[in-house]
Amino acid sequence: MGFLKEEDKEYLRNEFKKNLKREVELLHFTDKNDNSDYLQSSKALLEELVELNDYLTLTVKDCSDKAELEAEGLLMCPSTKIKSSRKGFINFYGIPAGYEFSGFVEDIIDMGSDNLPLPDDVVLALSKIDEPIDIKVFITSACPYCVKAVRTAHLFSLANDNIKASMIDAYGFSDLAREHNVSSVPHIVVNDKVSFIGALPEKEFLSKIMESIE
Repeated sequence: MGFLKEEDKEYLRNEFKKNLKREVELLHFTDKNDNSDYLQSSKALLEELVELNDYLTLTVKDCSDKAELEAEGLLMCPSTKIKSSRKGFINFYGIPAGYEFSGFVEDIIDMGSDNLPLPDDVVLALSKIDEPIDIKVFITSACPYCVKAVRTAHLFSLANDNIKASMIDAYGFSDLAREHNVSSVPHIVVNDKVSFIGALPEKEFLSKIMESIE
């Protein structure tokens, strides 16, 4: 039995057909020796998604390949990075399930098109950032507000590829969550210097980024 209902598959087929203009690769790092439901479910969900459109492909690599992981700018596993010829660092540490699934689909569409649903003044300000920015967005799959914070971070990366943006499952990466004193979500950390809680509007989110580089 699959993860997606037939009506959901049909909806996604139509959305991908309408919006995808270039190839999109889902690069999935997993522990191939771990048969836990958590990891197997993540891989199975991605396999279902890529069957819905010819522009979508899935590449599965093993966590033990540290050189490959590092070459992709990734630190942990499991991880799913969305890639295309469009610049941007859009990554998910953990399964993009629950409320995060809708954001995952929107990210796929953005990477496969030229969508950039951000205010023009925010895009202009982001384009002027000329140093590396790392955004970590800690979430839980049951949080209805987290997807907005993740989407904003990922859109910022599309606006400027100096920005790396990753969703992090606070339960799946509990040690890292404790290290950053995550007690509620969404909890956002910028350059390991500035942190804040909540799905802030784009301009307020941007101000936190600027605070981290001032």
